[in-house]
Amino acid sequence: MPGWVSVQGEKRLSATVLVMTPIRLSRPHRELIYMVEGQQGLLRVSHSRRSRLLEAQSNANIDIRHAKIGRARIRYAVKAGIGEPLLLCNGIGANLELTLPLLKCLECPVVVLDVPGTGGSDSSLFWPSLRRYSRFAVRVLDHAGYTGRFALAGVSWGGGLAQQIAKLEKERVSHLILMATSPGIIMLPGRFGAILKMATPRRYLSRGYMAQNASVIYGGELRNSPHKAVEHARLVMPPTGLAYVQQLLAMWGFTSLPWLNKLNCPALIICGDDDPLIHPGNGRILACLIPSAELYVMRGAGHLFMTMQAEKTAELINQHITHDLPIE
Repeated sequence: MPGWVSVQGEKRLSATVLVMTPIRLSRPHRELIYMVEGQQGLLRVSHSRRSRLLEAQSNANIDIRHAKIGRARIRYAVKAGIGEPLLLCNGIGANLELTLPLLKCLECPVVVLDVPGTGGSDSSLFWPSLRRYSRFAVRVLDHAGYTGRFALAGVSWGGGLAQQIAKLEKERVSHLILMATSPGIIMLPGRFGAILKMATPRRYLSRGYMAQNASVIYGGELRNSPHKAVEHARLVMPPTGLAYVQQLLAMWGFTSLPWLNKLNCPALIICGDDDPLIHPGNGRILACLIPSAELYVMRGAGHLFMTMQAEKTAELINQHITHDLPIE
C-alpha cells in the first residue's frame, strides 16, 4: 500500500502481529507515535487497544520509563505523590495498566513494573525464582531514584514476590501490604476449576473467554457481570508464553511459612471473602504469622478487588502507610 510500511512484530504465544506504520505523518499522528515511542510492547497489540492503553496512562497521570536490567529492557511506571514511595508488585502475566484504577486513588508516590515478558518489558531467558524477580523489582525502584526506605505492596502472584522482597530488604521496607495472596505453594487451596483456568494465559488472549469464565476464575464483583470482565480485559497486554511459564515456575518452589515471623515491618493483609483462586484462610494465616499484621476481609469481594474496588483498597493502603486513621 503506498505510503505505508509493514513491520513484523514479535511472536507471542500463537499469533504474530503485523503493525502498519505511516511514513508521512500528520500532527495528530506524530503525537501518537511520540507517545508510543519507547513502549515497544504497545506495538504488539491492535491499534484500538493501543489507543485505550495510552489513554489510560494519560488519565492516571503516570510517567512511563525504562530500565536496562541485565539483558532485559524493563518498562515501569512512576506516579507522583507525597511521602515514601510504594513499590507495587502485580499479578501473574499482568501488565502495569491493570493497576491504574488503584494508582489514581493512592496518595503516595508509586512505582510499578512489567516483569520480563509482560506488558512492555522484553522477554529474558533465565531460570525463574522469586529471589531473581525481587532483584528486578528493587533495581527498578533504584532506577526511578528511590534508593531509601519504601512501602511494599503485592497482589496475588505479586504478593509472593512482595514477601520475598520484604525478607531480602528488611532494612528498607517500612510497610507491607499483601492483597489476595498466600504464603506460597503450601497454602489452603482455592477452587479447582478456578485454578485450572488460571493455569493458562487464555483469559489474557480472548475477551470472549474472559467474559465467559471471569465469574469462575475471579468471583466476587465479576459474578454475573460479564461486562465488567470485558472492561477489565480492554487494558490487557498478553504476556509471552515464556514469561507466563517462568512466573508459574518461580512460585512453584516458593514458601514463606518458615520465615514470616521474622518480618518486622507493619503489615496489612487484605483478602476477599468470595475469591475462588485464593482461599480467604490464607489471609488469616499470613496475619497470624507476621508479628505486626492486621487483617481486613472485604465482604463480597473476589480476586480482583484491587481494581474493582480501587477506592476502598486505596483508602486502606493510605491509612496503613500514614497511620492517620484506624482501619475499621
